[in-house]
Order: sequence, then C-alpha cells, then structure tokens
Amino acid sequence: MLWEMIIREFNRHRLRTALTILGVTIGIFLVVSVSSFSEGIIYYVNDQIKITSGLVTVHQSDIAGFNIQTSEIDQSLVTEVESLSGVEKVAPILYANIDNVGTVMGVTKEGEVIFRGTNINEKEGRDFDEDQKEVTVGSKQAETNNYVVGDYIQMVEVNFEIVGILEETGRDQIDNGIIMPLSELQDLTGKKDTITLIMVQPSTPEDADYIEQAINDNFSDIEAMTDKSLMKSANEMLSQLNAMTFALGSIAALISGIVIMNVMIISVRERRREIGTMKAIGATNRQILFSVLMESIVISVTGAVIGILLSYGGVAFINSILFRPIALVTPGLIVEALLFATSIGIVSGVTPARQAARLDPIESLRYE
Repeated sequence: MLWEMIIREFNRHRLRTALTILGVTIGIFLVVSVSSFSEGIIYYVNDQIKITSGLVTVHQSDIAGFNIQTSEIDQSLVTEVESLSGVEKVAPILYANIDNVGTVMGVTKEGEVIFRGTNINEKEGRDFDEDQKEVTVGSKQAETNNYVVGDYIQMVEVNFEIVGILEETGRDQIDNGIIMPLSELQDLTGKKDTITLIMVQPSTPEDADYIEQAINDNFSDIEAMTDKSLMKSANEMLSQLNAMTFALGSIAALISGIVIMNVMIISVRERRREIGTMKAIGATNRQILFSVLMESIVISVTGAVIGILLSYGGVAFINSILFRPIALVTPGLIVEALLFATSIGIVSGVTPARQAARLDPIESLRYE
C-alpha cells in the first residue's frame, strides 16, 4: 500500500517530480564525476608504484607526473643518466597508443627486465627478439583478445608475431599491454631517437634520492621522481580534489535539500484531506511520517541513480580522450553517492513528514 501511494503521488504531479529528480541528478552527477578523479589518481598511483617500486622515473620536465605517458625525451640522455653515480641500470621506454590495439610499450632487452620485474616470466612462449618483429603480451590482453603464441597482431599495417604471453602481474599497464622492441616501436610511430621515459635502477635503495636530486639539479629537459615524490604529488592533487568535492557536495546537498523539502511541503498541503482520511480509518502518526519520508528518499535516490549512470558515460568519455583510466567510478564511490542521496532525502523530508504526522484528522477532512 505504501508504494502504491508513493507511485500515485508521483503520477499526480509528473512534471514537478521529474524536475525535482533532475535537480538531484545534476548534483550527484557533479559530485561523482569529480570524486572519480580522486579514485582514478589512487588507482594510477598504486599501479605505478607496483611497477616503479625502488626505481627512479625520469620524464620530460614540463609534463605532470600523472601524464608522463605523453612525455617525449631525447634518447641520447639515456647515456648521460646512466653515467651518474649510484646508477646500476637504466631502461629507456617508449609508450604509444595504437588504434585497435591499445597501449604498446617499446623497451630494450635489458630494460624489459627492469620494467616488468625480474620475478615476472612468460606463462607461455618466450621473450621477444630485438632484431625481429616480435611482441610479448600481457595476460589480460591475451585473454580479452583470445591471443595465443604464434598469432599475429597488425599495427600500422605491419604484422608482429606473438612469441610470449606473460604471467599475470597485478599491474594494469603490463597485464593489459603489449611489449615490443624499442627500435621497432620507434620505427612504427616515426619517433626515431625519442623515448617516453627512463626507469633508473639504483645501485642501492639509498641512492634513489641522490639520483633524483642529481637529475633535477643538472638537467633542464628532464625531471626525476621516486615513489615518495609520486605519492607526495598524488596527495597534493587529492587534497585539492577533495576540497572541490566537499564544496560541490555541500552545494548539491543544499540545493537538492531545499528543492525536495519545498516540494514535499507543498505535497503535504495538497494532500491534507487524504492524510486526514488515512488517520480517520486508523493510520498512526508514525505511518504517516514514514510514508512522507519515504517519498522524499525515493525522489533523492532516484535522482542519484540517474546521476551515477550519467557519470559512467562522462567518465568513459574522459578516459577515451586521455587513453587511460584517469577517472574511475568504483563500487565504493557508488555506495557513498547513494548514502549521500539517502541522507539528503531524510534531512529534506523530516520537516514535511512531521507536519503531516501532526495534522488533526477532523481539521484535515474540512480542508478544501
């Protein structure tokens, strides 16, 4: 009976209900969209640290740390970085996004060991040969595309043979990526003598901070970051995004709350005779209060669900432009948005619900 009353009330004023839900939808869409960047940053940093743990990452100096895959540096700098005190090995890496394939990483034979880790082996097949048009693929890349050793991948009208499939690493870049010889990817993309970044393996863990400082002090075209630097940048960005999210959330809660409360107060006034009849035939104050409160919550949660669905589309569009999951709508974020919307519905509906519960049935039946 309760749900029948709620649906009947919504059908009675469809336009008013739709506009109220739209107000909540916009607020939740904005909050979830901004919060998705925080989730994306956390995901990116965790994934990056899995790959660069203990290493120093060197990239173009004017490129933000969370956009280093767009970095471009001269490959001749590899020799200079390698000559620094405390450097044991270096891995020059080129990232490229190729149509119908996704992220492809070009590395040298020695650099691949640094990049993917010494404990990661091929689940099937072998490592690629630097002098051949061969690639190894990540476990998820192989699973998604049903690749097996011996298959060919066409990139820019050139066929490359899959000679190995890696074990699952838990690192998104590797598991979903394709790894090939650096020189082949440079030829394929027309970026001869250009790389994206250099991963530096220090001789000892204590050398990492020294190498970072030495590169940042002595080179103008490149910048170095350790895990600590990456985490510091992430925390600074998260602080800004969290402040923005709080501001948007406060504004969304205030506007949505006022709109819902206003609509519910009007609804209670319009339904005084109906509420009086319900009380006259035995409805308790608690039942009346719960009924009105549920209407407010349903409006708010319905708007939240639509806002969340729209945010999925917005986030997918942003990620397709940037070619990486810089924004993510996680299950935890969805739960938070629904709880946020529920709290708005409860707070906004309390006053109208109490007014409805306190109505005198005799006076309400006389109401015209």
